[in-house]
Amino acid sequence: MKHAQRNRLGTPWQPFWCVMARCREAVVSDAYKGFGVAYRGNEEELRRALGNIACSRRVSDELAFVYYDYPQELQGGKEYPFGLMQKCYGLLSEQELSVSGVLSLREGETTSLYGSGTLLGFVDTGIDYAEEAFRYSDGSTRLLGLWDQTISAGSGGNGGENTGETGREDEREAESGGAAFYGTVFSTEEINQALAQQNPYEQVPSRDENGHGSALVRAAAGSTGRSAGEPDYGGAAPLAGLAVVKLKQAKPYLRRFYEIPENAVCYAEEDIIYGIEWLLSVAKREGLPLVVCVALGSNQGNHTASTVLSRYLDRIARIPGVCVVVAGGNESGRGHHYFGRVPEGGYEDVELLVGEGEQSFCTELWAVQPDLFTVELTTPAGEVIPRIPGRVSYIRRYTLFFEGGSVDIQSNLFDPSVGTQGIWLRFSGVPAGIWKIRVYAEGEFQRTFHLWLPIEPFLTGDTRFLRPDPYTLICDPGAAKEVLTLAAYDAVSGALNLNSSFGYTADGTIKPDVAAPGGTDHFSGTGLAASFAGGCAALFMEAVIKQTGAAFVDTQIVKRLFTATAVRDRGEYPNREWGYGKLDLYGVFVRSPGRQ
Repeated sequence: MKHAQRNRLGTPWQPFWCVMARCREAVVSDAYKGFGVAYRGNEEELRRALGNIACSRRVSDELAFVYYDYPQELQGGKEYPFGLMQKCYGLLSEQELSVSGVLSLREGETTSLYGSGTLLGFVDTGIDYAEEAFRYSDGSTRLLGLWDQTISAGSGGNGGENTGETGREDEREAESGGAAFYGTVFSTEEINQALAQQNPYEQVPSRDENGHGSALVRAAAGSTGRSAGEPDYGGAAPLAGLAVVKLKQAKPYLRRFYEIPENAVCYAEEDIIYGIEWLLSVAKREGLPLVVCVALGSNQGNHTASTVLSRYLDRIARIPGVCVVVAGGNESGRGHHYFGRVPEGGYEDVELLVGEGEQSFCTELWAVQPDLFTVELTTPAGEVIPRIPGRVSYIRRYTLFFEGGSVDIQSNLFDPSVGTQGIWLRFSGVPAGIWKIRVYAEGEFQRTFHLWLPIEPFLTGDTRFLRPDPYTLICDPGAAKEVLTLAAYDAVSGALNLNSSFGYTADGTIKPDVAAPGGTDHFSGTGLAASFAGGCAALFMEAVIKQTGAAFVDTQIVKRLFTATAVRDRGEYPNREWGYGKLDLYGVFVRSPGRQ
């Protein structure tokens, strides 16, 4: 009897293209679950430690995503501890050139900065590539690549010949350093061919149905048109090259796990990280410095840059020639954060208002290390969910007898992704009204804790804490220590945007770093501010290249200069609202120490 050939792991040997095809399926299909894990050792050791994984994708020396078969009978999405689940991220926007000093640098005799020789990269809802704002004056595209994760292989332009065959898929994956192994990548040549047609979307069918991604690119690098003569420039870096990733939506099991509304835009960590890896590959291929703009955020995690995405961004922010700019969030004034201190020998009652029509959502309690906590819940009708036991790991579902619905409670005394205790509460089909979360302290230290509700796009009703804390609202990955994190303000009034998230992080890191104009049209907020600041970073990189001939600038250099030269109108700086002040790109070049 002939036995199947096996590899060193003892599993049947398969050709390379077969393994790659399975990994493509694992990332796209809800029949697989993916987890981000610390990558130590080689792949054989990883498989030995983690068991029968379907496939693994190495992102860096420190990170890999592993995928498991997800049997139909387990697809309630509730069998894994919440600390292991990928985080979900939503949109953080809903320009102005003169107030930030950009126009002064264009009009200067020696500067004349427009972003030439740099690359701006975006991971978001995509781009309407046919718009005039994203083309050169001759009508050709400024895009150096467009990866649409939502278009399956074989359904792209040119009758599917661009990624329709396995060999071509593997060729494109190799060109992108292994990142773009699903979806469809469209090259500059393919986009220009499409633009020459009467209906370009027949050939390159990637669209930005939401509009958020296109708004970000306009703020960072858009021009207002290609009329006769020189175009009017609307974005900060209107001659920068562009690379855009249209992210696919998070898998259904993640949406179910976190009770995210069906109409909410949300993305998983894996797709965001793969997208950024692809942006890095484009920059390497073109030999250009890269500014990565991330206008996505989440309230999941303990807001200390401990999530997989934050740790990843902190790593690439140290790469020479790369600058990472991130939105701080639009959570202020929404009542989504509670900070409490349990009196010695007592408890703290947290009042949570569940809005009409909300029904299903999650909230997370995070201990300030090394404190430990337990909780009990009381429904609006007075039904009590008893105090949970202080176990290393506790998972239980409580079904409400009188009012209907259920509450799932998970408690990890040592969360694997964060290192402190986390208690996760999922409310499913529950009644509106005031809920009471009674928090008991088990330790003898500060006895302090945080509670966060989901970001605004992930809620459907006016759900909030009745006695909220206005600070510690910087969304992940804006809490990442090495990135440049933006607050938003109105360029006309000069006032801080109403919902721009206040800092600092839960471990005291100063965030936001600076504030930038946050848009005045349909989309506004820290996402637009981050993109505008990203355009400013591209201008600074352009100036460095012109002076030195090298793109050695990294995120830390940009952050130090932007914070040191920010405009400080009044009060003490840094502060929780503005960080170090308003971004002043002109001040960077005249070496202003920051105005009082």
